[in-house]
Amino acid sequence: MRQFIAPMVFIASLSVATGVHAIGELLGGEINFKGTVVALGCNIVPSSENVVVDFGEISTRDLYANGKSGLEEFKIELQGCSSAVFKTITVTFSGTQNANMSDRLAVSSLSANAASGIGIGLEESNGTAITLGTPTSATTISDANMQLNFKAFVEGEPDALRDQTLQTGAFRATANYILNYQ
Repeated sequence: MRQFIAPMVFIASLSVATGVHAIGELLGGEINFKGTVVALGCNIVPSSENVVVDFGEISTRDLYANGKSGLEEFKIELQGCSSAVFKTITVTFSGTQNANMSDRLAVSSLSANAASGIGIGLEESNGTAITLGTPTSATTISDANMQLNFKAFVEGEPDALRDQTLQTGAFRATANYILNYQ
């Protein structure tokens, strides 16, 4: 009987040892790594992420006489630029287009008495008209901080000017921009 007990004790001790070993190991999960490798010629200065162009007060008399307001300059500032990756940069502006004027941004109302019969136009610093959804002229990237200069204006819709139906009041319009590197 003794011989029978000894092998049983040995087998029992093996199962206990195996159990202790298994308790020290835990099943793990998985680790996922992700990211995006980008090549940027410049970084946008934080103040240029949300630019405000304030036209102030625009006289209907000036709009009827000239068709559009004076130009308001605005800029997109860039920092940490390097020509090592890209040589030039263009800007593509987009936004809700005025249904009555091509390549003019539509205005939206800020109150019940809102301006209407107008759109917002954009120009490059040299006076070249900007077509919404189309890149501007290319600017050479320098190895420093850069400033891209543009102009904006308020223009009366042809029918509103002809019929003298411009409506006065507050307005706003939004344009988005994308920097394109070449």
